[in-house]
Amino acid sequence: MELRAPAPATPAGSSTATAASPIPFVTGAGSDTVIVKMAEMEIVADGRNLKTVLGSCVGVIVRDAERKVSGLAHVMLPTRRSDDAASGKYADSAIPALLDGMASHGCRPSALQALLIGGAQMFPAGSATIASIGDQNVEAARRVLAERRIPVIFEETGGTAGRTVVFSNVTGKVTVKTLKAITSRGGQS
Repeated sequence: MELRAPAPATPAGSSTATAASPIPFVTGAGSDTVIVKMAEMEIVADGRNLKTVLGSCVGVIVRDAERKVSGLAHVMLPTRRSDDAASGKYADSAIPALLDGMASHGCRPSALQALLIGGAQMFPAGSATIASIGDQNVEAARRVLAERRIPVIFEETGGTAGRTVVFSNVTGKVTVKTLKAITSRGGQS
């Protein structure tokens, strides 16, 4: 699936992380793709892409097309536990942190748009809580974005297969590839 957002009106400048912004703000030299790992967040403001691989996790992409600033949070779980300082892991802490990081680089909440990808059912239905973690992640992400009045302009969630996601900060194009399940049969005992 692909989505094209309107091209930004003006180019944005580069910036670097500040003490007020704990999320890496990636600009400049190096690879043209920033890999976002599980429970991490990244923000880019140049020609670089954001990429992640998702199963029951949800990729929350937030973009300010005017400033050409985009962020991706790879959310593992819906709600933060009080004994866990890893804010990037949870929808209710990762999304606000991502939005705060983007605001510190000049993004206005009214200019932001979101994309949601992932939330597959990757586990057997034997445990209803574990089996529905993907659905819970999607609902938590939707709730936090709605509370912040950030519109979701693209969503590809649910199902039973993982996905690879590449998002172009320059064009606003998202490419989602559904991963095939790996099965094995037969063999010798």
